Amino acid sequence: MPVARLLAWSPALRRLTAPVPVLLAPVLVLALTAGPAAASGAPGHGTRPAAPTGVRVPALAYDESSVTLVWEKPRDHAGIVDYRVYLNGRRLGLASDASTSPAKPYLDRFYADPANAAQVRAVMDTFTATGLAPHTRYRFTVRSVDSAGRESADSAPVTQSTTPAPRVFDVTDYGAVGDGTTVDTAAIQRAIDACTPGGKVLIPAGVFKSGAIWLHSDMTLQVAAGATLLGSDTPADYPYNYLLYDYSTDPRFYSLINAHTYDYGSLRDIRVVGPGTIDGNGWKQAGPDPDGFPVALPSSSSTVGTNGILAKAQVAAAAALGSASTYATRSNLITMRGVTNVYYGGFTAVNPAQHTLVNLHSDNVTVNGVRLLTEGVNNADGVEFTHGNGLTVINNVFDTGDDDMNFAAGLGAAAPNDPPTRNAWIADNYFRKGHGAVVLGSHTGAWIEDIVAEDNVIDGTDVGLRMKTDPNNGGGGRDVLFRDNAIRSVTAQAFIFTSAYSDPNAAIVVEPSATKAQFRDVRVEHVTVDGTGSQSISVIGVPDRYHQGLHFTDVEFLHANPASIAYLRDSTFTGVVFDNTPNPWVITNSTGLTFRGGSTATPVSVDASAGPAWPRGATLTASATATTATLSWPAASDDTAVAGYLIRSGSTTLAQVPGGTRSTTVTGLSPALRYDLTVRAVDATGNTADGPTARVTTGGAPDAGAPQAPAGAAVTLVPGGLGTTWARVSWPAATDTYGVDHYAVAVDGRPATTAPGTATGVTVTRLRPGTPYTVTVAAVDASGNTTSYPAGLTVTTNPPYDTGIPAWAPGDRLRARRTGSTSVALAWPTAHDARGVAGYRVYLDGRPVPTGAVFTPVSTASTVTGTGLVLTGLAPGRHTVTVQAGDPSGRWTGRGLSVTLPPAH
Repeated sequence: MPVARLLAWSPALRRLTAPVPVLLAPVLVLALTAGPAAASGAPGHGTRPAAPTGVRVPALAYDESSVTLVWEKPRDHAGIVDYRVYLNGRRLGLASDASTSPAKPYLDRFYADPANAAQVRAVMDTFTATGLAPHTRYRFTVRSVDSAGRESADSAPVTQSTTPAPRVFDVTDYGAVGDGTTVDTAAIQRAIDACTPGGKVLIPAGVFKSGAIWLHSDMTLQVAAGATLLGSDTPADYPYNYLLYDYSTDPRFYSLINAHTYDYGSLRDIRVVGPGTIDGNGWKQAGPDPDGFPVALPSSSSTVGTNGILAKAQVAAAAALGSASTYATRSNLITMRGVTNVYYGGFTAVNPAQHTLVNLHSDNVTVNGVRLLTEGVNNADGVEFTHGNGLTVINNVFDTGDDDMNFAAGLGAAAPNDPPTRNAWIADNYFRKGHGAVVLGSHTGAWIEDIVAEDNVIDGTDVGLRMKTDPNNGGGGRDVLFRDNAIRSVTAQAFIFTSAYSDPNAAIVVEPSATKAQFRDVRVEHVTVDGTGSQSISVIGVPDRYHQGLHFTDVEFLHANPASIAYLRDSTFTGVVFDNTPNPWVITNSTGLTFRGGSTATPVSVDASAGPAWPRGATLTASATATTATLSWPAASDDTAVAGYLIRSGSTTLAQVPGGTRSTTVTGLSPALRYDLTVRAVDATGNTADGPTARVTTGGAPDAGAPQAPAGAAVTLVPGGLGTTWARVSWPAATDTYGVDHYAVAVDGRPATTAPGTATGVTVTRLRPGTPYTVTVAAVDASGNTTSYPAGLTVTTNPPYDTGIPAWAPGDRLRARRTGSTSVALAWPTAHDARGVAGYRVYLDGRPVPTGAVFTPVSTASTVTGTGLVLTGLAPGRHTVTVQAGDPSGRWTGRGLSVTLPPAH
């Protein structure tokens, strides 16, 4: 969890320490009073370390025989080397024991290597108590331990009950065969549907082949030791039309394991646990690498036809279904949408067709002790977390074919309609392979915020901390703490913050955000980096949206390439040391950077802290001809040197000259026009200062010639450039004697936007869905002469995308009237949905009506299309009836209307 000093820096992170409500066992109780002092006989003398804070049990991180604890470091934790856990006041063990953590052996091996003696040492912040009794209440405290063996006082206690021993639903009892060939989907689903609240569906030893299965609330899916849940290689076993976002333009196949609702929060308390293997059967395998990790054959859109298994079959099926982006349709391994309280624990995940563990609009998610082994699999991100609040990722091994731990928050103008992605803690993990260990973006539209990554070992990924976006995605990432991590042998950058990211395989096309994306307020503290393939730190902003507030403190680069920083402002580098890197800082177009201590003895680093200055009373002298202006000015000063001067008219740069130049002639002006000119001084790192101004009027006769459009010029729609609220249009360039100043774009005769004179296209935004529009373009020169393109464009935007679910008005009720001892008449009000209600599902005591009906969370199958039904053949006793409403897209109410029928008299 975030540490005490971070809580003061980012108050939103305090929410991570709050108890999470759960239904599988009595809720977590956090004592509000400090625990008793450590025993007087604690070893060592002198000042004891401070106690940890925020001890808690992550969401669903307990079962009938174990409880996992996590905690925050105290504010002053520099001397702490371990933590000791106490159970009911008795010593239980040290966090460093970590016998249940698959990451711990790799961490130990890393630190046992003498070459890593200078690396920051990760200290375990988690502990799993095992061998506990079912349905029993336990009280835990934690103490810090320093290098002298001194223990702190107790932390505040946390009390947690184990669950009762669950009822087990073995899939073989429902017809599953487990021979690796028979498709057991229906049998596994029968076991899931039969599972009662708090129960466990067991995949026993064997290889159980399956298509998409659907989990429900209050259950555990366990893949036992010696068991493999293997994805079917038949596309028909996975429903189609999964959309990542409501506004996505690329339908996909659903996952092997799914928990899915658009009635967010109506699904709760779902656990997927091991110790067995979940295999997506996505790609052919090359065999294990020298360390025993599985590796896929080369996988990409160009090799899917030869090396894909399920991936190949789904791409071919998507082509037959008319997909415009067939490669993007591949299934994930597991997807949770709209679930509150999710736990992944102890299993091995291998070979997905695409991503691995995907969590959308799901809150309070725990990933504990999972082996994510997808090396070589294209797009095989390890853990994805999108539009959720509360994520704990601990004790895992990441060896992935794409980003290891990835955060996303939507794309473009529509993204802010969804909540931000927020509040995550990533600790005690081993990151072996992957494009980035901890990654924010590239989907950043609704903001990714309040992320803490600490006490991890990153050993061989491409990047350590990776923050990436396209500026048009909007939003960004903020309030990130990355500390006490050891990084070795990254193949690219140790840290990258870039607005220059684009994915040529991305299939979601959206309206650009009105505000450019940005990364800001990031702290990197007490980190060591040994070896980078490219820049140690890379910052790439854009001129109209600098990254801001990156603060590096106590960071040592043992063997690394120089940093490359562009378009960064208001940032600090304190105690950043490059042990073997001469001239480590390359900085351009940045301002307000401060360097203290560390490797700062290069001119460019000093230059980044202050901008040029102009002498008092400086003037700009100017004279003009019909098409030129000649200017002169005094020298500006700078703490290092003035690198150049820009001559600007408004926001347009007309000329650029070296810093030693004091005069220039600007050409290409239009005759008989007034220009207000400014000279701007620029230093080597991009600090700027506007200097004196002058007004000139060019001579000659006014320009009366309008721009000329090419013969037959027309405004056209860019292929794939039509959305629900936007259209991307293009036109051939016009010509003009003095140059085209800009293009004026109108929609239905009203001004919509402008494009620079060098542009030949623009995206028209803020349109209405499903509406016809006529787009016209005119070329305009600096004198205001205008030529309209003779052929405009008429387009109709796409229909509105589906959002939400059918809903009943407050107070609507399901009514039941007994018509006999074994029958009842049901009636309910009409539900409402913007796209209409396609049907209603009726459940009797949790079972579909009629008996044997197959209802999945994404199909349109229903009981009736009307608002009434007569149930017959009821058995004696009490019954519960529930009705759900669905729209034509297969979006169903999760809660619905319910009524309890008393026994018939």
